[in-house]
Amino acid sequence: MLGAGFTWGVVPPIDPEAEVWGTNNVMFARFSGDFDGWDRWFDLHPSDHIRRRRPQAYDWYTKQDGSRPIYQWEPNPEIPGSRVYPKDGVLKYFSRDHDERDFWGSLSWILALAIYEGFEQIDLFWFALMNDDYTKQIPSTRYWVGQARGRGIRLTVHGE
Repeated sequence: MLGAGFTWGVVPPIDPEAEVWGTNNVMFARFSGDFDGWDRWFDLHPSDHIRRRRPQAYDWYTKQDGSRPIYQWEPNPEIPGSRVYPKDGVLKYFSRDHDERDFWGSLSWILALAIYEGFEQIDLFWFALMNDDYTKQIPSTRYWVGQARGRGIRLTVHGE
């Protein structure tokens, strides 16, 4: 999983059989817009927000060929490959005996999906949750990292 944080580092060789999941504007934050080595993309923000805050990313999404999913909350016909994040399935899976509410930020939803889909290993790169904007996302991310590890998933955080 590739985040768009500011903790740059070298990505070790990735197993060619592994899925690469990207988020938000990492294609520009890290790769200057020239990035094709992904299998799934996640931008769980309203399209208007993306257009306003990250217009380069929005433009990049619209230029994809639709062969790989770009997960959003709502489908967007302007974005080839736009898929609705399977929120209901994820919530049902984790809310067996209670209403799971600890979803703060995209990374929490992405980790939950990987757990839900049965991945055995997760590697996190460049997720820097380090300022006041992330006061709820940091404990939520720790919660989902714990959920993964507690289920026997090998989860490694690379970088700071």
